[in-house]
Amino acid sequence: MNPPATTLTASIMLCQDDVFAKTLLYSDVPTYYTWNASRKSFERRKQGERDDGQPGIIKQTTIGRLYTVHSNQDECFFFRMLLVNVPGPTSFQPLRFDNGVTHATFRSACQARNLLENDGHWDVRINDASNTSHPNQIYALFAIILTTGSPLSSTELWEKYKPHMAEDIIQRI
Repeated sequence: MNPPATTLTASIMLCQDDVFAKTLLYSDVPTYYTWNASRKSFERRKQGERDDGQPGIIKQTTIGRLYTVHSNQDECFFFRMLLVNVPGPTSFQPLRFDNGVTHATFRSACQARNLLENDGHWDVRINDASNTSHPNQIYALFAIILTTGSPLSSTELWEKYKPHMAEDIIQRI
């Protein structure tokens, strides 16, 4: 019913209660706060150098841990991307909110914030292959792009280049 706090959930709670914390990215929190493991909460630093722009705020050069997420774990990957680019989330929902729109997924929120590349470079690669390669080489390239490149809109790429990839099959029929 009441799971223990993690550094992530404690950071979100911190942003709800602390005006200064709302200005920080998740990755910047350890610079200004320390993790109290027994209380499972962040507390303002008491040692370090004063921050010139913020009275009463102390910062210290630290190395905080931010776990990596493989891009194959779509929503977790995009959630992490938002955490390191959007300051002061007070819950999970504000991370999906941008310019008056609440996005259905973290991925679409990343796209709306221009944090992701578009599929233009994949389009160029397949187009070049379509002009110079055999169909089996084109769909082999497409398979490599799907498995290693994580295109944003694989369906659009498939629909656009499907005739080039199926050309040899159509000729056989």
